[in-house]
Amino acid sequence: MASIFYLHGGPGLTVAIESTRFPQAEQVQWWQQPPAAPCAQRPYLDLLEAALAEFRRSAQAHGAPLTVMASSFGAHLATYIANHAPEAVARVVLLAPTYNPEKAALRLARHALAVNAGHADAPKVAAALAAYDEAPGRARFWEVFGVLQLLPDVPSLYFGPDAGDAPRHFLDVLHQPGAFDGPSSVAISDDFAASFQAPGRSAFNGPVSVVFGRHDPMIDAEHDGALWRAVYPQAVFRTIDSGHFPLLESSVEACLA
Repeated sequence: MASIFYLHGGPGLTVAIESTRFPQAEQVQWWQQPPAAPCAQRPYLDLLEAALAEFRRSAQAHGAPLTVMASSFGAHLATYIANHAPEAVARVVLLAPTYNPEKAALRLARHALAVNAGHADAPKVAAALAAYDEAPGRARFWEVFGVLQLLPDVPSLYFGPDAGDAPRHFLDVLHQPGAFDGPSSVAISDDFAASFQAPGRSAFNGPVSVVFGRHDPMIDAEHDGALWRAVYPQAVFRTIDSGHFPLLESSVEACLA
């Protein structure tokens, strides 16, 4: 029976990226985040409640506390679970947690622009970033990501230089029908941005580990590490040679170490 409850990055992505990467990891429950309901008033809150409900069902079925492992944006779901069901959490493992997803995504955009400075569409990305800097807001944030798709191989930039076949696997799954739910991604991300409050110190006092990737284009480990330490003062931090997906570039066992 699974002893690890896994929360993928999302929102809008599929857990098939991880579950097909590690098909033999029977100790992991690869929970697929549900899509945002049409016209949902609070899609991010709905996602939090869905994660907590599924976690409680899994912990009850397991008959013992579970390790909660979360990637990227999933760290916020993990923190919600740890705050609302600390007695059912054995350990929290955060993999490249994005404290502020908007800032993290903009770091990626700036990195992509620097890598592709000579591309014909680079001025469009530069102009969109400049417009955002002049008047930040969700509309201009999405404008950045609209033009960012004009640059080549942006998803490959998530990965470190020694990622092996992880980028190819990521793209292969991402290109499958239904692998990415754009409307859910926008709805949940916008609701998160509108309602986010600093989580404060977690109610969970058990072991916590935070893994950052040395080549992560989205995370400033020093800055983000300080923010997550305020949430989990007991956390142990380490950095490995990966990009934004430590799990995809290593293994379940390595991330638990």
